[in-house]
Amino acid sequence: MHPSFRPNYIAFPLWMQARYHKASAWGQKHKRALSFPTSALALLLVGVALKQHGGWAALSEVRLTQWWCLALAVAMWPLNLGLEVAKWKRLKAAQLPEQLQSRQASSWRAACHEVLRGQTWAFLAPFRMADGLGRIRTMAQAHRGWDAAKAFGLGALCQGWATFAMGIPALAMLGWPGSAAALGLVVLAAGGWLARDASNQPVLLLSVLRYGVFASQYLLCLAAFGAMHVKDLWSEGFPRVAGVWCVVSALPWPAELGVREAAAAWMFDSQIPAVVAGTFVVWALNRCLPALMGIWPFQRVPNG
Repeated sequence: MHPSFRPNYIAFPLWMQARYHKASAWGQKHKRALSFPTSALALLLVGVALKQHGGWAALSEVRLTQWWCLALAVAMWPLNLGLEVAKWKRLKAAQLPEQLQSRQASSWRAACHEVLRGQTWAFLAPFRMADGLGRIRTMAQAHRGWDAAKAFGLGALCQGWATFAMGIPALAMLGWPGSAAALGLVVLAAGGWLARDASNQPVLLLSVLRYGVFASQYLLCLAAFGAMHVKDLWSEGFPRVAGVWCVVSALPWPAELGVREAAAAWMFDSQIPAVVAGTFVVWALNRCLPALMGIWPFQRVPNG
């Protein structure tokens, strides 16, 4: 096979490209107006859950009981970000035409810059498309937006696949073997379809690894604030964390602030203030920090 030939198993007809450009323009114009009401509603649901446990004031009574758990979760943050950067770099190399891949534009620094800028955009938007728009607009002007959008969409699809794949053991551990088997068949079929293209296989692996890092951070933060005992993190914590993330990933309209906390409060039926506090810490660590770094002056990289 010619080295420059890349099989494309996902056909994107012209009408989809037209809708993509229209949605991109609409999303850029309305992202803030759409995000704030969604976050406000989610935070209202968190308040309802907290009402039975002392209200929002109960958060002030939450104490950090396991410092080493929080320190370990923070120490894993560079790994979380690094896996996403590696995945994005791999996606660009596979999806963008070779003639548009300059040495600078395909560097690790450029990939990190684009991921961080995407996080900045996603911080103000209710849907993941804003993350992709931020990455695409940050890339060199020579790159075609549609090819970059395909790369981001494929990465999001692989990450979603990993999320639901981890839901299989979670459902089995929660005592729902039939649902686990049904989800397993869907995940197996989707994974086989994605893996037909050899360039997607490393992306699938990176997606699974990144999910593992995130889940570990989440569980450690729950233990850090006393929401769960360390010995119960796998047997009791993992199924619920996987459930929360499957719920959030299944929503077509997630917001960065409040939705995860609302889903976590619904999934955990005790120690609600500690659960909300731990979830907020994970959100701040993996979303707020990269978003702030995305607007930092040193992140300005000249176009390649």
